[in-house]
Amino acid sequence: MIHIKPFLDILATSKISILGAVLVTTAIGADAMLIIGELLIFESNPYIGIVAYVLFPGMAAFGLVLIPIGMLLRIRKSHHDPVGKLVRRVSRKHVFRLIFSLTLINFVIFAFVGYRSIHFMESAEFCGLTCHQVMSPEYTVYQRSHHAGISCVECHVGPGVGWLVKSKLDGTRQLAGVVFDNYSRPIQTPIHNLRPADHICGECHSEESYHGNRIKVIERFELDENNTQTFSVVNLRLGEDSDRGDGMRGIHWHSNEHHEIRYWSTDRRREHVVRVELVSKDGETRVWTRPGSENASGEAEQDNGHESMRVMDCVDCHNRATHVFVAPDKAVDALLADGTIDPAIPWIRSIAHEVITREYESHDDAIAGIAELPALYRERFADSWNKYADALEEIVPILQDLHTTYVYPEMKIQWNTYPSLIGHPTAYTAACFRCHDGVLVDEKGLQITNDCNACHYVLAEDEQDPMILRMLEDR
Repeated sequence: MIHIKPFLDILATSKISILGAVLVTTAIGADAMLIIGELLIFESNPYIGIVAYVLFPGMAAFGLVLIPIGMLLRIRKSHHDPVGKLVRRVSRKHVFRLIFSLTLINFVIFAFVGYRSIHFMESAEFCGLTCHQVMSPEYTVYQRSHHAGISCVECHVGPGVGWLVKSKLDGTRQLAGVVFDNYSRPIQTPIHNLRPADHICGECHSEESYHGNRIKVIERFELDENNTQTFSVVNLRLGEDSDRGDGMRGIHWHSNEHHEIRYWSTDRRREHVVRVELVSKDGETRVWTRPGSENASGEAEQDNGHESMRVMDCVDCHNRATHVFVAPDKAVDALLADGTIDPAIPWIRSIAHEVITREYESHDDAIAGIAELPALYRERFADSWNKYADALEEIVPILQDLHTTYVYPEMKIQWNTYPSLIGHPTAYTAACFRCHDGVLVDEKGLQITNDCNACHYVLAEDEQDPMILRMLEDR
């Protein structure tokens, strides 16, 4: 039988133990109410999660440590004061049995709370909002992506204890960067220690999704008075079986199971490719190198602090499968195409693109600068002002929201900071032409193909009324 009264008598004589008991009871009681409220009353958010599953459990654990410390200190002093008589009458066995029982109870409580803590820390809200400014850009565009329903850890960690431990160690380092305000602005990409894509993407994207053809229609609006709309139509060759029985042809030839592609780059962004190896299943290797490059031998494994050799996988092309930062011209064209901005407003394509692509010092400066669009339009195009004044005022918040989504001056993220590596080269990335630029050659002087038809057939290019679209609509 456990005698609770002597234990309480000892606890009551120690200020440290009393403080510990207060911390424990307060933390557990408040945490219980907060969790009940989260489940039944109000909507959860990262701040509630931090308090309920991190702060309060830590507070209770600290209190549990203080209780035995205070009791031990009181016992040591008990032989020199009147309390000693009380202490000597207390059976140590009873005290330890009570402590052991309470420990088991608290273990159950903390096991539940600890599980919820881990679950919360793996949520997209924790990853995206807890660190505020640091991950806000990535979290914002993630919410607008096709993968918005998938939690961050499913791709950035994946299954397996090893990668979980690795991610937590990386997270500790990143947390230190946030605390001491010495993290990179902008966050550097690509992530060089990301789990291999076939362990992640392959969980959802089966090989069947790599095959077939897909028609893609690209709408553009010119920078002229009429915002002239043009269409480009391409037939994307996603993947098709080779008639030679050596896998597939087309875009997803790169992920063909019949071979492995390795490449060497000399920069952290993996843009400047100097060597490519194609290794078949039977071990046959074909090598292309960039003439005049000192790092084309393939011997150096490390260069300027990053891995120079990489086995190609999905993210070498689909580098922005989830965190998509749209280019400004494409963003404005999309708003015109779906009617969010009226393309009938003269010169609107030109002036909208101009105000959102100015380099602003801060978010507030950007909001104020974009708000000047109506005044700027009135100054330049007075003849159209009276007719479209109201529409121009309505466009302002649309463009402000667009800029807020993709540009973060405080993080030094401007338009095109994070370009997609799929497609033709731009001023910001070589994209597919990192390898398919016609410069890399093998020992016979043969280039890596840069034939357009290897990946797509162009059915119409920048036409105002392409016949192929009418044919497709009539089908």
